[in-house]
Amino acid sequence: MLMNKAKKDKKLKKHSKIRKFIVFIILFLVIASGAVAAIWFVKGKNPGEIISAITEQVIEEPEPIRYYDNLTGEEIASEDENKGRINCIQIPNGTDARPQVGLHDAKIIYEAIAEGGITRFAAIYRNADVDVIGPVRSLRMYYLEWDLPYDCTIIHAGGVKAAVQRAEKYAHLSESATYMWRDRSAYYAPNNLFTSPELLGKFNSSKKYNKSDPKTFARMTPKESEAELKEIENDSEDKYKKADSIYVHVTTAQNYNVKYTYNAKSNSYLRAYEGNSGKHMSYTCRNTGKSGNKIKPQKDCGQATQLAPKVVVVMKVPEELNSDNHYREEITTTGSGDAWVFQNGIVIEGTWSRKKDTDQLVFKDKSGEVIKLAPGQTWITAVAKRYGYVKY
Repeated sequence: MLMNKAKKDKKLKKHSKIRKFIVFIILFLVIASGAVAAIWFVKGKNPGEIISAITEQVIEEPEPIRYYDNLTGEEIASEDENKGRINCIQIPNGTDARPQVGLHDAKIIYEAIAEGGITRFAAIYRNADVDVIGPVRSLRMYYLEWDLPYDCTIIHAGGVKAAVQRAEKYAHLSESATYMWRDRSAYYAPNNLFTSPELLGKFNSSKKYNKSDPKTFARMTPKESEAELKEIENDSEDKYKKADSIYVHVTTAQNYNVKYTYNAKSNSYLRAYEGNSGKHMSYTCRNTGKSGNKIKPQKDCGQATQLAPKVVVVMKVPEELNSDNHYREEITTTGSGDAWVFQNGIVIEGTWSRKKDTDQLVFKDKSGEVIKLAPGQTWITAVAKRYGYVKY
């Protein structure tokens, strides 16, 4: 009898535990259902959608790390691409220097009059994917001062004495039979001196110029730029000032005044000249299978194509003829002045400024906010405060 009672008590305890477990499950389901119902009531969503959303959040993959070119703002494969040595190359723009070679691969290009109304470029390169760059011409102090924030190797062929003397304090390479060559097949001196990323890489390695630490512009990410493009497309309140056609008056010589036409499909600005020179063309010159002086640009580099930067900046600068020769220009690169930034099919009117010539230029809108430049190649043209202007 005692044995049967013990078994009966054990069985009752077991059933009691089961009942408690069942009650717990029921209570849990009631509470969970209430919570889901409350969310449904507040959010206006059915429970299935909520559960699905919670599940998606749990299993959603993390956003991948993205890297951006610190010169152009474009997306790159890894941060290693920002570690390469920067080269700042002086490139002429005389009509006998066109088409230039390798300008498509420049990250940033500064444009100003060098002498006699003829413009010249300070072209900023890193990891250039071309076989030839040039022609290479002489240095002016203001081009050097625009180069300095990039912590670059300054590439030139002689220049104004004061500029050359100052360049010697920095990493620089003047005309060299080892790292440059003259092409006499289609170009004529002095606009026939060329170099290449391969040769410049050898020079930089020989001097242990292995990396650069540039001061850069504020940039939008590609995603931010795309969002702005959508806003501009849907702008019904004229928040943005559109500018599809741009004229930049640099000099009295028509062949050096610039016209840009905005191409919405490529989101870029097709570059041309006011005079008889027409479109501004350049050879890309990739995969020639040759190197150094064996390359004849106009023979080996395929068809020249029109330059089309993503961002165009025009800035007014204090500029006067050199008081000694009344032929070359003198430009003040510090201080401040008016500026116009053209990107994503719009214009932002504002100012440029910088305190020291080793600082980077800062562009601000009329409210004083720093302008973030859109990703891509950027072309900056300096025009004289006295007579230069821009129309759009």
